[in-house]
Amino acid sequence: MQPEMYSGPVIEGRRTAASLNRFMMKVYGLLSFMFLASGIGALWGMNQGLSVVGPHPIILAIAMFGTLFLLMAVQKVPGLNLIVTTLFAALMGASLGPLLFALLRTANGAAILSDALFLTMAIFFSLSIYAIVSGKSFSFMGSFLFTGLIIVVLLSIVQIFFHPPIFQAVLSGVASLLFSGLILYDTSRILESSEEELSPIMAVVSLYLDVFNLFVSLLRLLEIFKGED
Repeated sequence: MQPEMYSGPVIEGRRTAASLNRFMMKVYGLLSFMFLASGIGALWGMNQGLSVVGPHPIILAIAMFGTLFLLMAVQKVPGLNLIVTTLFAALMGASLGPLLFALLRTANGAAILSDALFLTMAIFFSLSIYAIVSGKSFSFMGSFLFTGLIIVVLLSIVQIFFHPPIFQAVLSGVASLLFSGLILYDTSRILESSEEELSPIMAVVSLYLDVFNLFVSLLRLLEIFKGED
């Protein structure tokens, strides 16, 4: 990705084109670092940490949310914000440990995982480049996406008690579309923001969560349709 390609209009009071390009380079650099930390966390969660992550999902969830709230509090504290960001990403990766462990034990598991990774990267890069190069504002999508997010969360709770394959497939498909839209929306929001409105850390976290959840949704969708091949 080439953030320096951005040449859209700069709203008065926002960053200049040069400072925006530097900001976006920092955002994508930190995002890459977060995914590296998540990968390490996922490997740990699939191996040594499986006995810790698997039996205690609630404790892990509390740790992830607690770290996220801590990150919001220290987002502008140099050094400490990077440490907490790394911890948060590692915990998110570790949470995938049981899912990936079970998936890779199936016949098509490795193919499903590689396909999900490829599709996630393709969607992310395509939508990011489009938002950057076009310079369009997608703020109009905010209320629609927020409503969709609430619906997906509620359906995810329902899925705990009612989970036939067709329901899971529909939920995963809707979630994939939702988080794809959020990538477009959050990238546009970052481009239009000022330093005071959005710090690099929180800009990275918003994109990270979009991509992470898109990957999980695609992984579940592919598992449903390809898992029995």
